[in-house]
Amino acid sequence: MPSFDAIAIYAQVAQSGSFTDAAKVLGMPLSSVSRKVSELEADLNTRLIDRSKRQIRLTKAGLAYFELCRRGIDTLAYANRLISDRHSDTSGTVTITVPPNLLEVLFLDAIETFQLRYPNARLRVLVSERTLDFVDDGVDVSFRVAPPEHPDLVVRTLLKYRHKLVAAPGYMAVNTTPQEISDLEDHRTIGFGFLTSGSVNWSLSKQGQTENFRFEPDLSVNDYAAVKAAVLAGQGIGELPEPLCEEILRTGELIEALPDWRLPEIRLYAVHAGNTSLSKLARLFLDVVVLRMKG
Repeated sequence: MPSFDAIAIYAQVAQSGSFTDAAKVLGMPLSSVSRKVSELEADLNTRLIDRSKRQIRLTKAGLAYFELCRRGIDTLAYANRLISDRHSDTSGTVTITVPPNLLEVLFLDAIETFQLRYPNARLRVLVSERTLDFVDDGVDVSFRVAPPEHPDLVVRTLLKYRHKLVAAPGYMAVNTTPQEISDLEDHRTIGFGFLTSGSVNWSLSKQGQTENFRFEPDLSVNDYAAVKAAVLAGQGIGELPEPLCEEILRTGELIEALPDWRLPEIRLYAVHAGNTSLSKLARLFLDVVVLRMKG
């Protein structure tokens, strides 16, 4: 019967795509890793890895075996983590990533609650538009508005919201209120934009009808906090995420332009590498965030 050590080593080689990389992860000599995989193939009387090319490639049998083994290994690792967590305290560091402009309105309350509940825990918050790597950047949980492409990541939807077209009452008082999307051409516009494109597109829907308003904004900035400040200053009509403008819409500091037309739905996701790699503290922080979002 194949040893569990050999199975685990093979799974790491298959996951790493390289004997050398697997040896580094496992902290083992390359020769030992190669020998263990060969012993496993001999025990199974099956070739698992095609070594004929510079880069290793799993055989059909090797791929099927890896998928089955990985589930069992993940389950064992998760069980070990749960038992270990029972004997560990709530000290350590949790690293999270948050999209720009959403930290204050969506996460500060959760951060405060977490730090009051677990005073020995430390939080490392990285505000970034780009997707950081869980391993290379040491990220525990990534909060993002774009779902990940990697199928092995765990994804949880936390929040659904839309952006809204808004303007200051003072601006609207001296400009004709838009009734149709085409009326926006007569207004000063504030757009969220990047260096890659000078134009901005607002895709608006009403009762199953969708229209696109593509324009060159009078002010373009890739920071929603700055868009909000410009709109409040009466510089034109701009687009803001609901979490950034709900309160000031209620107080009347801003008013909604074209309220019958809706911009696309946005989803905020919590993404992590899986229960086996998620620390106890990271799980506790995620639980706090989920409760705050529901509240």
